Amino acid sequence: MALPPDWMPNVPMKRVICHWTAGSHSAGETDKDAYHILVEGNGGLVRGRPSIMLNSGRVKSGYAAHTLNCNSGSIGVSLCCMAGAEERPFNAGQYPMTRTQWDALIVVVAALCKYYRIKVTPKTILSHAEVERNLGIEQRGKWDVSRLPFDPTVVGARACGDRLRQQVMVAMGSMPDLPVRSGRDATLETAFRRLLDELWPILARGLEAGFNTLVREILKRIR
Repeated sequence: MALPPDWMPNVPMKRVICHWTAGSHSAGETDKDAYHILVEGNGGLVRGRPSIMLNSGRVKSGYAAHTLNCNSGSIGVSLCCMAGAEERPFNAGQYPMTRTQWDALIVVVAALCKYYRIKVTPKTILSHAEVERNLGIEQRGKWDVSRLPFDPTVVGARACGDRLRQQVMVAMGSMPDLPVRSGRDATLETAFRRLLDELWPILARGLEAGFNTLVREILKRIR
């Protein structure tokens, strides 16, 4: 299963966040507005209306608002399923996630990781249910994906996330011919942004200390 090239614009992206729609096995109109890629019950793929490009860098009008306060640099992929599902006691509802959907999700995420050069880690490849724990961004009780209806032995957001990441890495290794984004190296760009994030607090403290010293010198001279 190959993602069409026009589904993957040449922009830097940081992570992939996986969801379920809490709807039927078909992509609804609201679903198409919320996510970049949807996986239907039979494993078929549906492209969401927002382009991945709109979620690159600073949030722009019309972007896919799939994750609260975590949409910049994030690709949203969702499984069409789990309408009426309940977390405790667990009930998968009328449209449970299927193994076919999950297998298709693995291939999609592997293709996105390869193309956007995203390293597979708990902070870059994760489910909506892991965002609060892994990234420290509150998500108001979201629990997708914390159960796999087709495999009841996998319970909890971390367990499902670990299964996702493990299978994505295996898929990437078995599909060496996947396309890779051209242009500026995403790894270097990520490293540069991380360096700026680390240096800015140091610079701010230095400026604050210098300002305080200047104020003290001025006060000495006017007393």
